[in-house]
Amino acid sequence: MVDEGLAARGMTEVSVAAFEYGDLPAPLPWSYPPGCGEWTHEQCLRALEQFEAAKAKGSTPPPLDPEVVEAVMQCLGWLRHAASRPGFGVIGFKF
Repeated sequence: MVDEGLAARGMTEVSVAAFEYGDLPAPLPWSYPPGCGEWTHEQCLRALEQFEAAKAKGSTPPPLDPEVVEAVMQCLGWLRHAASRPGFGVIGFKF
């Protein structure tokens, strides 16, 4: 649902589902659980560009559940935080 909310706001470069299927970043050993995934710095920058482009078009996203909107806003915060620090990305875990 969060990925649908991100896409509704123009962001297709990142996906919280990616946190479920990946492995821990190298050199950490494999483990099960958790699932782990990464948004690179470049993906974070592109996702924010997508968001800003969608906003600039003035398109209105479809109505979303308040919990999804809150989760999308949290993702935007993560993206902005990573974008403000060269080389930083986002690593997420799914338990």
